[in-house]
Amino acid sequence: MSLNLEKTVKDWIDADPAGDGLTAYLEVPADRPQRFVTIERVGGSELEYSSHPILAVQVWAETRWQAAQLATGQVLPRLLDLDLLDPIAAVGVESVIDLPDPGPPPQPRYQITIQLDAATQ
Repeated sequence: MSLNLEKTVKDWIDADPAGDGLTAYLEVPADRPQRFVTIERVGGSELEYSSHPILAVQVWAETRWQAAQLATGQVLPRLLDLDLLDPIAAVGVESVIDLPDPGPPPQPRYQITIQLDAATQ
C-alpha cells in the first residue's frame, strides 16, 4: 500500500494538542479561514522501499508577523517531531521563508520546505 505523506503531515498538524485550532489542508480552501496551513508535495524521489518527498508547508495568517510566529513557533517544531511517526525516519528543513500570496486578495504567508525520509512498506 502506498503511503500518502502529504496526508500524514496534514493529520499530524491537525492533531497537535497545542495547535490552538490551526487546521491544515491539502489545497487552499475556497472559504479561507484567517489562519491555516497548506501542504503540497513539490519534489523529491521515490525508491523501491523508501520515499523522500520535498514538501512545501505554507502558513497563512492575517499579518506577516503572525504568519512568521505561527510558522516558526508552532508549525516548525511540530514538523520536526514527524520522525516520531513510525514510517518517518528523518525530517530535514530546507528553508523557512516569507512568501506572501499575491492574491487577490493578497495574504501574508510563510513557507517551510521540508524533506522526509520514510519507509513505504
